[in-house]
Amino acid sequence: MESIQIIDHVLWEKKNSFSLSKDTDNFWVLYLITAGSCSFKIGEHSGQTQGPCLLVCPPNTLFERAVLTPMTFHFFRIDFPISSNYLHASSGLFSIDKDRLLMNEKMLKQYVYDLSSYSFFIRAHFIQDLFLFHFIDAHSERPIHSPTVSSRNSRVKELSNYITHHSHEDLSLQDLSTQFNFNPSYLSRLFKKETGFSPKEYLIHVRLKNVQQLLVSTNLPMEEIAELTGFKHGYYLSKYFKKVFSISPSEFRKKHIL
Repeated sequence: MESIQIIDHVLWEKKNSFSLSKDTDNFWVLYLITAGSCSFKIGEHSGQTQGPCLLVCPPNTLFERAVLTPMTFHFFRIDFPISSNYLHASSGLFSIDKDRLLMNEKMLKQYVYDLSSYSFFIRAHFIQDLFLFHFIDAHSERPIHSPTVSSRNSRVKELSNYITHHSHEDLSLQDLSTQFNFNPSYLSRLFKKETGFSPKEYLIHVRLKNVQQLLVSTNLPMEEIAELTGFKHGYYLSKYFKKVFSISPSEFRKKHIL
């Protein structure tokens, strides 16, 4: 998947008003709002924001806005690769999990005004992550569910939630061990004992659940679904899908056409 390109990134804190009540831009404009609120009108979309949230305006579209309460927000000017049209299928106010948005914002804040190529790469990754998460959530008939975790172990629940919300990323047992300060072997045994799944099995089941939802609710080709859900390649997606459900993804999609 080609990465988005960060053209500009500015952090505004406790902004009381906009110098321009309306304007247009040649690039996509993104407000990652952490505090405060504003009214807006973007094309046919209008309403009021209340941080934390995302506000997105497409290129060459009139963006009208007015501060209601002092706003703290990241301003991004962004360019999308042509092949990633599915990332920006909508504009206006984006609904994204609050904890995930704030987690990404915390990382983005570290790289404001950093002009290194590494910084632009990191920021593009976190912005793209928010768009992907919004896309999956918006095209799901219900919230994304993972295999049931009934463990009373708070660390295991925390780990399972982390896997669920990061399932589209490259995750390894070593990554999880480092993140949660566990020995890899102990983590694997504990997770299996508490949930009935190894961390890898759990991750695959979460990904496959997301695959099912995208197969039913979108017309995306298999390769794009693979990228969105963490399988990277359609071959591996099909392999695991058929192994678990005894049916190919294409057959599953045909069975659920309405």
